[in-house]
Amino acid sequence: MMENRRYLFLIFFFGSFFVVFVARLFFLQVVSGEKYRRFARENYLKQIVVKSPRGIIYDRNGRILTDNIPSYSLSVDILKAKEEVIIRLTKLLDIDSSNFKREGNNLVLKNISFHNICAIEERRTDFPYVSILVEPLRRYNGKEVFLHPLGYCGEISRKELKEIGGYKQGDFIGKRGIEKEYESFLMGKDGASYVEVDARGNEVSALEGEGSFIPPIPGNSLFLTIDAELQRFSYNLLEDKGAIIAINPKTGEVLVYCSKPGFDPNLFSLGIPLYLWEQLKEDPGTPLWDRVKDGAHPPASVFKLATAIIGLKKGIVKENTKQIFPCDGSIRIGRRVMKCWEEHGSLGLKNAIIQSCDVYFYQLGMSIGSDEITAEAQKLGFGKETGIDMPSESMGFLPTRIWYDKRYGKAGWGRGVAANLAVGQGEILVTPLQLLFFISGIANYGLIVRPHILKKVVDSRGEEIFKPSPRVRRVSIDKEILEFIRSAMFGVVNDEKGTGRLAGVSGLKVAGKTGTAENPHGEDHAWFAAFAPYEDPEICIVIFVENGGMGGAVAAPIAGKIIDTWMKSKKLKI
Repeated sequence: MMENRRYLFLIFFFGSFFVVFVARLFFLQVVSGEKYRRFARENYLKQIVVKSPRGIIYDRNGRILTDNIPSYSLSVDILKAKEEVIIRLTKLLDIDSSNFKREGNNLVLKNISFHNICAIEERRTDFPYVSILVEPLRRYNGKEVFLHPLGYCGEISRKELKEIGGYKQGDFIGKRGIEKEYESFLMGKDGASYVEVDARGNEVSALEGEGSFIPPIPGNSLFLTIDAELQRFSYNLLEDKGAIIAINPKTGEVLVYCSKPGFDPNLFSLGIPLYLWEQLKEDPGTPLWDRVKDGAHPPASVFKLATAIIGLKKGIVKENTKQIFPCDGSIRIGRRVMKCWEEHGSLGLKNAIIQSCDVYFYQLGMSIGSDEITAEAQKLGFGKETGIDMPSESMGFLPTRIWYDKRYGKAGWGRGVAANLAVGQGEILVTPLQLLFFISGIANYGLIVRPHILKKVVDSRGEEIFKPSPRVRRVSIDKEILEFIRSAMFGVVNDEKGTGRLAGVSGLKVAGKTGTAENPHGEDHAWFAAFAPYEDPEICIVIFVENGGMGGAVAAPIAGKIIDTWMKSKKLKI
């Protein structure tokens, strides 16, 4: 009986052991088989990420503005490589260990010279678990000339990683301009390759066969509306600080988008040092500032066109209405004497625009009132975004009665405010882009097409996959008023007493308006807005020269040269 019990116990014991053994084998080979096969594979195989190139950016004529060139990077697996490997690398490359950036379980050093790559390969056995990667590097062919419309790329931040999906640490992403606005089109999809490695992590050979290489998918290419040659020509005409924006008023296509000064965006592709970034931020020339869409300043006498439109709409003034007090160079408003740049005598509205008489518009502004000026100006597009296809833009500023009451008290301001607003001075602020938006509506007989920089998106096969739809709106201005304002602008350039005569182009009818904005911090700012040809406009342009002086003397000639160059280039293409 005892022997039978022992026999049954042994059977139960060995049977249980066998069942557990078989169950464990089943778990390891069937349930977790794929997991351990992957572990085994990873011991002799290494996955190398093949970075996808960003899409190329072209101008309207197919000239390359931004593309990619190959660059070399180092990646050190810090879970496997010993500290002495890092020490040997820093000595060989003559750098500090702080130059490496942590990306997951790797230390990465980007943009290594080919000479240093060769030096590492010659001593390959000294650098186990060190990989050499070939990655696309963003290259900006126009450097600072195209900086502000194109923007630039930079390494993705921790905040962006949390907010945006589809990226990993170390990836580059559009930070400003078109690079940021159309990031979803420009970004590609990374691929991968697999190589065999030895016990020290050194690459032995590339894996062959199906699944050994997953090709990267390049980003889509963008064709812009900007003309590269006209952009370079325009940028060089600005001697110091300023902005130039030009569009085709019929289509909204941006032809020129210049903000000066700028800087070389290739610095960001290379990984800009902290000290250089601080220098850019503290530069008194403010090269980081996009003066086209963010530079808000008083519009000066160009705003007289808006004041005239408001006065005509409200029936406060007619085309031949003369001012109550003829211009003798100044006018007293309350306790303040407000000056004009010249003595104009008695003028009608049209000649007041042509000769840019401040005294006329002081009186017209007081008749309209500050409330009506700001309310109607907003309807004309001031004080709000234009909607251009850029990541952000300034709204400018239109002061209201509430704002004045809060700042000066209800009894702290009077009719002089309306007089100042009427000539585009005081607290009103507009950007060159907003002013162009307004002028294009006049040029295009009341139709405003939203300005845009993108012309089309093309995939890697050359097929068009996206084209922006034009957004058009009509301003609520009578045809007769528009015709009058257009004829007055024609007189500004072509009348013998016009303030914008220097914008004239031989054989071409140009219309425009000058402006000189007072600047309490230095020299006056020069403005000029224009369009041509007069009857059927193909280009509408705004020039802003910071601390430039008189608009008619400084900004108008620049506009004339750009218009002349553009029209001649169109004839050559025909």
